[in-house]
Amino acid sequence: YGTMRSLISRLGLVLGLAALVGSVAISAGRAAEPAQITIASLSPGTAWYVYGATIADLLRPVLPAGSKVEVLPQSGGIGNAKMLAQGKANFALSFSLTNRWAFAGRPPYDTKLEMLRGIAGGLDTYYLAVVVRSDAGINSLDDLKAKKAKISLGTLAVGSAGEYGARNLFEVLGLSYDDIRKAGGSVSHTNYPTMITAMKDGRMNTIIAVITPGHPSITEMALENSLRFLPVPHDVAAKMQDTLGYRPQTMAAKMFRGMDQDVPTVGFPTVFITRADVPDDLVYLVTKTICENKAKLVAAHKGLSRFEPNEAWKPEVVGLPLHPGAARYYREKGWMK
Repeated sequence: YGTMRSLISRLGLVLGLAALVGSVAISAGRAAEPAQITIASLSPGTAWYVYGATIADLLRPVLPAGSKVEVLPQSGGIGNAKMLAQGKANFALSFSLTNRWAFAGRPPYDTKLEMLRGIAGGLDTYYLAVVVRSDAGINSLDDLKAKKAKISLGTLAVGSAGEYGARNLFEVLGLSYDDIRKAGGSVSHTNYPTMITAMKDGRMNTIIAVITPGHPSITEMALENSLRFLPVPHDVAAKMQDTLGYRPQTMAAKMFRGMDQDVPTVGFPTVFITRADVPDDLVYLVTKTICENKAKLVAAHKGLSRFEPNEAWKPEVVGLPLHPGAARYYREKGWMK
């Protein structure tokens, strides 16, 4: 009887080990499957395009053989969440602010995008910037409103976060694109190369955009022109916070040529996001790759210098529920309980 029990016990151990080996093999097999990654970013000349390309370069060596990583030069802070929802991308750069809007289905989103999930937040801080040529005679937001006829405004395409930020600011100021046009001014929704050229030759004198330190196009614009960065007064910032969820921020002096003192404004951080149906193991690998390569991210763009991987999971910098694959990484590191 004792011998029989011993045989049964040994048989159980062997079977258990076999099951464990099989499980590991299956897990390894899944991990080795090629991944198809598509990252929605923004157009060339933007910080987000640099971010997307850098993350793609970091991922390619660590993904299974046969994997493909593509960076889409579209669709920006508003549109990228929609790209994920429509299945046109499986990863994207977004903002904590727009994430909250998208998940709740509030304008500019007409339905709740509840499939969105966070990976890493607080990659940087973006600031709503109102940039004017120094010779435009526009020294404040009050001037911007009063001198509508003199404004030649440029923003990125309608639906981008920068363009939506311009509309949000105008709503608080009691101003609109139509007001500018009716007064004899102009409004163009275009791209950064066009705005750089138009500011240089005087066809445009005002840019409203969301920018980060070291933003390549604003840096170029500041080197080629004498610019003024208009402050957003406290009462305007407070109203944008109360009604829309923006947060008061300050652009530090010397961030760009011509910025001789701190400039108060509003802003929000960039977030790397995905969908709930993207496999946990892949999201875990993406999270790990981003969080363990801060130095390489900052080398590509200094706007990423404020990224703190140990805080990248926090709700206030993500604006979405975390993907389980990302949450597993943060818990393993001991950063998230």
